[in-house]
Order: sequence, then structure tokens, then C-alpha cells
Amino acid sequence: MSQTKKILIIEFCNYEDYPTGGYLTFAKNLKKAFGNELIFVGITTEKNDPIGKWFKKQINECTYDYFALARYSKETTKHLIPDRLIVYLLLKYYKKQILEINPGNVFIQRQEVLLSVNSFNYENICYRFAGLDNPLSISKYRFASLLARRFENHFFSSLQHSKTILASGDESAILDMVQRSNGLIDRNSVTQFPTRIDTDIYYPSDKSDVRKGLGIKESVTVILTSGRLAWFKGWKFMIDSFEQFLIQKPDSLFYFIGDGEDEFKIKEYIRYKNLGEKVFLAGRKRPEDVALYLNAADEFIMGSYQEGWSTSLSEAIVCGIPSCVTNFHSAKEIIKEGKNGYVINEHLVEPFVQGMVNALLIPKPIYNQNVKAFASNKLKSDLLTFWSLK
Repeated sequence: MSQTKKILIIEFCNYEDYPTGGYLTFAKNLKKAFGNELIFVGITTEKNDPIGKWFKKQINECTYDYFALARYSKETTKHLIPDRLIVYLLLKYYKKQILEINPGNVFIQRQEVLLSVNSFNYENICYRFAGLDNPLSISKYRFASLLARRFENHFFSSLQHSKTILASGDESAILDMVQRSNGLIDRNSVTQFPTRIDTDIYYPSDKSDVRKGLGIKESVTVILTSGRLAWFKGWKFMIDSFEQFLIQKPDSLFYFIGDGEDEFKIKEYIRYKNLGEKVFLAGRKRPEDVALYLNAADEFIMGSYQEGWSTSLSEAIVCGIPSCVTNFHSAKEIIKEGKNGYVINEHLVEPFVQGMVNALLIPKPIYNQNVKAFASNKLKSDLLTFWSLK
């Protein structure tokens, strides 16, 4: 069945709320921007959805052609077999069934997906780098790092067949990726394309009202971070920094929003540090609830060792929350020093704590125009500027 002018999105998600993270967020922004112009290959978390065949699925107010590769539980954050390997193998396994619908255009943002569909002979692929680091180098599975170089070499070969290449990262990250490709990818073929923020959800709200709703005292200083609970997000560094921050701001609380494979380790570390009454893991939240927590906060922090164009940081800035972050890719393009936050060049507790203190002194409202430029309501026109649909 031909579906020209339609866009097929292939992603390991249910396009609603699982699994949380940047991939899902961008897919949902595409859904909002393009509506029923989209076709989905993904997973399902619904017990009645069929597996391994096309069906009509209603998501919110719209009905889509949908292909579910597998059924997952929302409660699971780490599986015995890596998700990247599962989606690669399932796409191969269901190739014939997936190709029963032949879209004119395909949007991909995972490297293993591009590798798997390389034999599908799609003619108009738009590939988006959600992050420009090798994903196996930061995998939750230790053995993955042993395969990282071979994996990336195969990926760069496949990437050459994409008509449009977008990168959610800063210039230094793009140049590093181009260099790692050993000549397979030219810098001129890659367009910088930051992640998008849904400004219908993320915007400044009255702090007092929000805190009342969340049961947070007005008198305390609230520090917040959000994202995957994983080592490369720098959770230990942030807790150590917050511990020292408490010396200067003893009436403070620190909230983690999100879930991930290191949840138990973080809880253990909080107990070890005797910070159980100061540091809280609030768990996975709907975007609307993340926005509430952001607006309840006095400051947002990130201690990441690796990031693409940070969606979490962008959401904080557009909500008007000053931030203190480490110097990951995109940090200095999102943060305007002294106007909406501070970037600390090294993972050193003392300067980071000073940055946290300084961020609290930034006059409100903070500067956020550079982030608002990437609102999701501009996504469709921005994407079609660089990608011509068939």
C-alpha cells in the first residue's frame, strides 16, 4: 500500500508515555506537528494491541496506521536483552510485514534502527542525531562498550544513504562525529537541529500556587534535576555538590525527576550520605507534572558527562528557572552566562556549588529567547525547510 507524502516514524516507544526520554519527547513533538500525516512503527504497552501487523490505533484525538514490534511493561526500565538489540532484530524479523505499507518518507533517530532498515530500500530517509556520542559507550550494559567502535563504523556506512541528516548538538559535537566517521560523513551534509520544547506545556507559572499544589513549603530552596537515572548524568556528582550547597543554604531540598537503571544505587547513596530528608526521587512524571516541578524550583542543575542538545535543560530555561550545569555539548549554547545560568567547565564540587549559589542571584525573569526559538509549534516548518517530502 503506497503512502506517499506520509511520514513513517520508527522508534522504540509507544508514542505516548513509554519509555521516557529525549527520543520519546521528539517523537511526540513530531506527532503534534504533523498529526495524521504520520505512520508509526514502535512498541505497545496496551494488552489488546496486536503484535506484528498493521492496525489502526487511536492516540489522543487522532487515528494512525500503527505497527507494534513488541509489548512492554511500563514498570520495567532495564531488560535482560538490550532494547537496542531487540529493536534491531525485530525490525529484521518483521521486514516483510512492515513493508506492506510503503511510505514516501521515513524519519529515524536511533542508530540501530537505521542499521536494521538499511536493507528496506527506503528512498527518502531523514536521520536525526538525538545525541552525537556513540550510544554504546554510555550503555547501561557493560559489554556494549566492547562493540562500540565496530557498531559505529557500520552505522556511518548506513548513514550515507540518508537524504537528510539532522544533529541535535552543538558545533563541536558535530565536528567530533564527522571526524569519527573517517571521511564517510561530510560536515556540509549535517544540519544543526536542536531539540524542540512544547511551550504549551513548559512555560512560567506562579511558584507559590505550584508549591501549594505539590505540598512544598514556600520557605525552602528547591533544587531540581530531571532525566534518566544513569551514571553519565552525574547523579553522584550532583548529590555531592548539593551536600556542600547545604552548608550555605541549609533549608534546601533536592528533587530528582525521572527513572532509570541507577535508581537503587542513588537511593543507597542518599542513605549513605544521611540525606534522606533532603534528597528525593520523585520518579517518572508526565510532562505536565515535570513542568509543575520546574516551576516549583528555585534552580535546575545538571551534572552530565555526556549530553546532546539537552531537552531537560531547555525545558527548565523556558520555564524561567536559572540553571547550573557542567560543560556538556550544547550547554554553552543553551546557557547564557549570568543571564539564565552558569556552565562549570570541570566536574569539581567547589566551583559547581559556587555556580549554584550564583545562579540563585540571577534577576528574574531570566533570559530564555534562545530556547523559545525552538518551540515545537515551529517544528513542522523548520523540518520541511531541510527535508523535502516525496
